[in-house]
Amino acid sequence: MKKQLLFLGLLGLATQARAQSPWTLVNYPNSNILTQYNINDIHTLSPTVAWGVTSDKVATGAPAAIPNTFIRTNNAAGDEFDFNSVTLTTDGAVPTAHSATLGNISGVSDLIAVAAAYPGSTFVQPTNGSPAYGGEIRKTTDGGTTWLNKTVGKFVGDGSFCNWVHMFNATTGVALGDPTGKTATNPGVFEILRTVDGGETWNRLTAGVPAPLLAEYGNAGAFYASTSTPGTLWTGLASANSTDQVRVFKTTDFGLTWTASAIIPNIIGSISQLTFKSNNLDGIAYGYVITGSGSSATVTGINYARTSDGGLTWSPFTPVNTATGSFFRNAIDAVGNTYYSTGPRYPVPTTGQVPEDFGFSSSTDGINWTNITVSGSNLNNPGYFFCMDLIAGTAPNSVVGYGGLYTDVNGLGGVYKYSRTTLATRNAALQSALNVYPNPSANGQFSIDLGSELKAGAQLTVSDALGRQVKSQTLNAATVGSRKVNLDLSGEKTGVYTLQIRTDAGLATQKIVID
Repeated sequence: MKKQLLFLGLLGLATQARAQSPWTLVNYPNSNILTQYNINDIHTLSPTVAWGVTSDKVATGAPAAIPNTFIRTNNAAGDEFDFNSVTLTTDGAVPTAHSATLGNISGVSDLIAVAAAYPGSTFVQPTNGSPAYGGEIRKTTDGGTTWLNKTVGKFVGDGSFCNWVHMFNATTGVALGDPTGKTATNPGVFEILRTVDGGETWNRLTAGVPAPLLAEYGNAGAFYASTSTPGTLWTGLASANSTDQVRVFKTTDFGLTWTASAIIPNIIGSISQLTFKSNNLDGIAYGYVITGSGSSATVTGINYARTSDGGLTWSPFTPVNTATGSFFRNAIDAVGNTYYSTGPRYPVPTTGQVPEDFGFSSSTDGINWTNITVSGSNLNNPGYFFCMDLIAGTAPNSVVGYGGLYTDVNGLGGVYKYSRTTLATRNAALQSALNVYPNPSANGQFSIDLGSELKAGAQLTVSDALGRQVKSQTLNAATVGSRKVNLDLSGEKTGVYTLQIRTDAGLATQKIVID
């Protein structure tokens, strides 16, 4: 089914001066990204390597721009970029060049990437008048100079559609297609493709895929891959009926098998975005309520849900918006135990806009947010972005990544880098309750009293005197409920170790000794 991609980022700009930002403009003045282009999607591979999807910026009221161009970092510092179209020169199925809309690009290295492309004007149009179907996974190995279709013969059935593609590593990846074989009473089967040879060949899964609901299909770009546990990924689904409740699919084995969540009670029509903390248990999702279509589409509501069991069940929540902290609706992400959001907040006043109506913020529970940058923006120091992709940096407690806005008539703007180190604060109540015994321990066996401050998903780690982590575990609900955990370090050498309990509200530490 044809997707309605909404470019809903630019609602207004303020030009007030702002406080120092962790975001730095990186593609100007040495920019070869064309002027007046929007950065629609970013995939951060490392602190200096990223790929992105771009589209030309159109005038208000004009037909929506089609994202069919890309950017990629092309220098060691990650602050200069190549820019070009993702157009096939030959693909084995259509002998002449053709272009299409890009759902996303998943980078593998600075030179290798795959892209999800879906119907453009040259794709098959059914005779029954339903939306165009089809799609391709395109791959480049030369930094985007050439792109080849690697899914000839795939995404060709009536109803087929290539929503997104993701490479977990250099060899293994997965792509979500819509159900095929649908009838009035049969929902069909999702077309999920998988590769184990670096994206050269893609095979459709024949088992381990949940059955779709009757009107269910995928949503372009609505997925999140865990950065703490390779091979784990969630994707939000959509429904042809705008009043239907929706679900989330999850894989924990690199796309080989999938499970479906319970119906999310309050998100209808589609899941726009979702993200998960590094514990892979806590996550948030939201879906737009849309009025109109194409360039006249507007957001008339947002429904939010969160999970604490890895996406199996979801419950409604409502973010708190204040002058010092708001949820911003263009993009969400998570690193460690922290959520991030960027864009305009909802609802944004049509008149009297103030700097706080646009921004970038963080949260540990999805409800209460803290503005990291002062909202309102100019292109030298933005307050919000259309897209972002943040990852853990190499330094402890550091977060790095890229965000995208747009370029003006002079090429100013476009891509920004994020770099920030956060220092976790000590939770006094948790620290007071933490009790480890016997300490020292003659055999490396310890008992830990946790107190009542913990919630499921807290992280327990142990590091040796050189700072090397020797133990890590996520405390589940049963453990937290018992307020006690047994720690087995019998396989470790004698010496001094550091025990740390990290929660959303802070951390507690204790030196322990194996004697």
